Amino acid sequence: MSVDPEIRGYTTRIMEYTRVEGVILRPAEAVVKYGTILRVDDRSQGKSFLVMVVDVKEETTHPALDVERFKELYLKISEARYLEANKVLEELFSPQQDLIRWSSIMTVDLRVLGSIEGQGLTGYERPPRPMSTITEPDPVWLEGVIHSSMGSGYRDRGIYIGTLSINPRVRVYLNPERLDTHVSILAQTGAGKTETVKRLIAEASWRRSRIGYRKGGIVVFDIAGEYTGYPYIRADTVPLLDAVMYPEHYGGGDRPGQATILVPYELSRASTDTQRDALWSQLVDMACRLSSRLSTSVDLVLIHSNTRLAASIGPGECGGRSSRIQYHRLYNLLESSGFLIVAHPMPGFATVEDLVDMTGTRSEYFEVLISDMASALDSIDGQDIYGIHLMNTLSNLRLSIERMSHDMSDRVISNLIEAFRGWCSGRDAEKAIEEARLAVGGIRSSQAKDLFFDSMRYLGWLSYREGLASPRESGEKDAVCSLIDASPDEAKARLREAIHVLWTPEYDRQTLRSLRRALLKASRQMSSVLDPILFNVLMERLARGFAIIHIAPPSLGNVDVILGLLVRRLFNIHSGRYESGRLTLLVVEEAHNLAPAGVEKSSKEALLRVAREGRKWGLSLWLVSQRPSFIDSGILSQTATSILLRTTNPEDLSMIKRGVESVAAEMVDRLPELEPTRGEALVVGLAAPERRIPLLVNVERLKPIPRREEP
Repeated sequence: MSVDPEIRGYTTRIMEYTRVEGVILRPAEAVVKYGTILRVDDRSQGKSFLVMVVDVKEETTHPALDVERFKELYLKISEARYLEANKVLEELFSPQQDLIRWSSIMTVDLRVLGSIEGQGLTGYERPPRPMSTITEPDPVWLEGVIHSSMGSGYRDRGIYIGTLSINPRVRVYLNPERLDTHVSILAQTGAGKTETVKRLIAEASWRRSRIGYRKGGIVVFDIAGEYTGYPYIRADTVPLLDAVMYPEHYGGGDRPGQATILVPYELSRASTDTQRDALWSQLVDMACRLSSRLSTSVDLVLIHSNTRLAASIGPGECGGRSSRIQYHRLYNLLESSGFLIVAHPMPGFATVEDLVDMTGTRSEYFEVLISDMASALDSIDGQDIYGIHLMNTLSNLRLSIERMSHDMSDRVISNLIEAFRGWCSGRDAEKAIEEARLAVGGIRSSQAKDLFFDSMRYLGWLSYREGLASPRESGEKDAVCSLIDASPDEAKARLREAIHVLWTPEYDRQTLRSLRRALLKASRQMSSVLDPILFNVLMERLARGFAIIHIAPPSLGNVDVILGLLVRRLFNIHSGRYESGRLTLLVVEEAHNLAPAGVEKSSKEALLRVAREGRKWGLSLWLVSQRPSFIDSGILSQTATSILLRTTNPEDLSMIKRGVESVAAEMVDRLPELEPTRGEALVVGLAAPERRIPLLVNVERLKPIPRREEP
């Protein structure tokens, strides 16, 4: 308790079970407002309580004698001669004297938070009675009570966020054991939500080993480049990437084992060689800036429609020289690179629902055709279907020969397998393709080439999946050859059965044309060189390290389907292989865009599943938004912890009242009063240090520790 409390008073009446009224005397320099935490001692019950001020009525200020100052002056007079005493009296009665202290009498409405038991809070049978004393608690004692449920090591293990708004000597830490409950961080633009996210995520990364989540990852969706610090950095802020990569500059802690920046883009916006080269140039600029700023080497990969480019860029090495990278080398790079930037479009697989969204097809046969061809190819990977480019090529082949029979299609497939045999024996690929084309009239060179390479990638994936080749050691050619040597009839049968699907009676020529247009549109948006195996390696990397999904430039176009796939794959990794103690934080900036109310989106469906089921599998969803009224209520309502900064929009305030269960209506009404320049935030819910105590906190912005100059 405080030895000489600044604030004193007493309770006057019980308003209801959780509310009492009181009168306090407030010195002029003390602050009492909504959120102030005080102590009430009820001698009649022999109990003490912690209370929070929820309303204040201030009466006229009045003077009071400063006893200590009077004693000081009295001693001076008693020890002085006449002339000296006269000077002291002049000082005493001077208008500029400080003998009188001005105070206010205030009527306060207090919410009872709990009964004090030892160093913590418990429930209570009766609220404090009238004439119970009100005092200001000692900061050290109060901090201990607030964090009592976290144990004595809360400063080492807790997620530091800032200090109490009313009492900056009290530090506040979130409870790491409750981070598995979903979190919402809501505020209007300019109120400090991004700086709040930076502080919390940096702290979670630095303390990963201390809070028992060594196996988990952190994945942050960055809409504006504020977390990577690209393409710009504000002079008064620290990018999250810098703080995570170099914790020793910000207070100390763990470095991430691996750091990844994922740059998704819409392939149709970078489909030509010129567009691809422009995208590569921007990626090189990004890698160069980050490498120089962080004084570290960066591996860079661009996955395109049918090429994989890679480069390694060190500080000051910004030539941007690229080289094509083989399948197995990319696999190993994705597994082991310390700091990696990966730009990729939609991978070569998707759910049927995503394909319908991507193509906009209204054909009633499309879903049936895709499912039947995938079954024939045995290319269904969980919910996703692989081999869309091959399906497109086979449908194009079917339409290109007006009277193509089953027998003729069998000849095409047989000659294709023979072309692969020759290729594996050392024959040039171009010659093998030309021999396959000549064996069946009516196929153009471009069609034969598409069939060869699309089949190659499918057969290579099949070989990896069946364990006939290792993706760590074998390129695609070696994988295909392993399959052809082991079971050529199996490879031929799969391709033959897939093309036979196109002879189903209801698929007349007009229907086939419609289906082909849809398949062609899908294939133009998807990479043929990024299959489920490589993508899963990339997702495993995200699930164990630190990653930023960079949706700001150089990211291009509408990437909603890609983002939905990322979230879905992360969920599958966690639910398919549960590990105790693993927690991955999924931080979604601009959540109102990725999970909008009243609009169906691939990303929204994936996030809704994480919101409903992710906790038990070790996925914690953090929703960040300046427009909570635009977020799907089914997702927002799942957040058990809320950090609320200044919000003034009536629709947003109403949505917070309806959709966030951990926040009382009276607290929401106070949000417009919060101070944005201090990043003042209301922290409530399960991950708050004491769930009974809503805390007004000044969020501490990330700032580098001043370095000592060498003597």
